[in-house]
Amino acid sequence: MKPITQNKINRFFIKAYVKYYDTISLNKNLLISGSAGFLSSIIIAYFVAEFSTSHILNSAITVITGFLTYKVIFAILFHIDNKQNYTKRLTGKINFIALRRILIKMIFASTIFDTVNNATRFILMIQLLKLDYSAIGAATISSFVASVLSYAIINFVVKYIHLFTTKR
Repeated sequence: MKPITQNKINRFFIKAYVKYYDTISLNKNLLISGSAGFLSSIIIAYFVAEFSTSHILNSAITVITGFLTYKVIFAILFHIDNKQNYTKRLTGKINFIALRRILIKMIFASTIFDTVNNATRFILMIQLLKLDYSAIGAATISSFVASVLSYAIINFVVKYIHLFTTKR
């Protein structure tokens, strides 16, 4: 058998990267914005725990803070990475038909992602706080579990609805 050369391996990875660039970019944006949301929620969880013993209040404020931080950063990153998909090349003007198509699909996928992520985080964090986990521990565990579940779901949904293709 002929050994696989380094050049063939490089070509394989380059082809895969080009083919899945949009999905890789989406996941990169989710990880960056999710990390920022996670950090903000950890900080808020700590401070709310200092001033309140209500598990529901702590969980709600933590999830809302993480969600808002994640959403703002994700919207900025998604726009930067995808503006060429809805901007006319020669004029630089927005192609509203393409923008509308992308927004509708992204809102659908994002709604599913956010619902799964926030509901999982909220419910799991309440349960962990009831089991006497620290606020930071509960926020960390619930964020991790919710992220794994919601990232898997959004990748499936994005592939299913053909977010990054012009198929209708």
